[in-house]
Amino acid sequence: MTSAPDAGPTRVLLVGDSVTQGSSGDWTWRYRLWKHFRDVGADVDLVGPDEDLAGPPPGVRNLDYADPDFDRDHAGRWGKAFTSPDWPVDRLVAAYHPDVVVELLGVNDALWSGATAEQLLEDAEQFVADARTADPDVDIVLGGLPQRWETAVAAYDDRLDALAERLDTARSRVIVARAPEVFVQEVDTYDAVHPSASGEVKIAAGVADALAGLGIGAPYPRPLPTVPPVPTHPAVLSARPGPGSAVLSWEPPPGGWTAYVWLRDVSVGEQWRRLPVPVAGTTWTAGGLVPGDTHEIRVQMAKGTSISELFSNVVTVVPEPI
Repeated sequence: MTSAPDAGPTRVLLVGDSVTQGSSGDWTWRYRLWKHFRDVGADVDLVGPDEDLAGPPPGVRNLDYADPDFDRDHAGRWGKAFTSPDWPVDRLVAAYHPDVVVELLGVNDALWSGATAEQLLEDAEQFVADARTADPDVDIVLGGLPQRWETAVAAYDDRLDALAERLDTARSRVIVARAPEVFVQEVDTYDAVHPSASGEVKIAAGVADALAGLGIGAPYPRPLPTVPPVPTHPAVLSARPGPGSAVLSWEPPPGGWTAYVWLRDVSVGEQWRRLPVPVAGTTWTAGGLVPGDTHEIRVQMAKGTSISELFSNVVTVVPEPI
């Protein structure tokens, strides 16, 4: 059970996979949860062995948060599954002494190991048992998974309340952080599974609601806020003229995976037009430009389907004769 009010901050351990860890340029749902705690005056200390984000490239870790000003401690790792041998929950509980463990695992088991809903439920039950071997009094939040377009995930979520009710005791409470009712792939995610900024808010809201049920903080306010997408910083663009072209290069911000190129021919009063396909990498040649005309160009960065609201600086190019 949770600490008494005069026992210092409530220690919360967040255990998860890439959805919890996040990657370069993200705020993460951990950030959204932490800011909510600050807003409602909850005295909470997030604990865990790590504070970083994942790459790119794979295996590279960084601290390139959209906003690093929060309690970043966590136990989330890219690719982690219930069955991963690293960071077993009993050792985490023994090392970090959380009052509450928040678990958000299972999607990797379902996607990469072919785990069924029944297997996920068994793994979640074992997770609770393992946490209790280190601390019989620890409270546990079992996280509903938002990727309900996966059959095993949806079936697991639908049965999670019954599992929590069966495992719940007066000494060690077990409660469910409900998966978002609406979580749209490539809107609330920037790829197949990882949350976009709006998805982060939805996950954090479910966890905050569950923790409020344990007497920690307050439910997340509704309606949920609208938040800007990542990347949160613009690229820095440069260009030089080529024959009927402009040779572009840019410095991307954290999380800037691809760039949408916008152009206009100022000499003929053309409006801005965005090229339909984003460009990977940091260089590209815009061809088909009218030699001698003045062209303005800018780029807009994207992380998967999450497109920044910000544009780079505008560069001016007069293409050379062909």
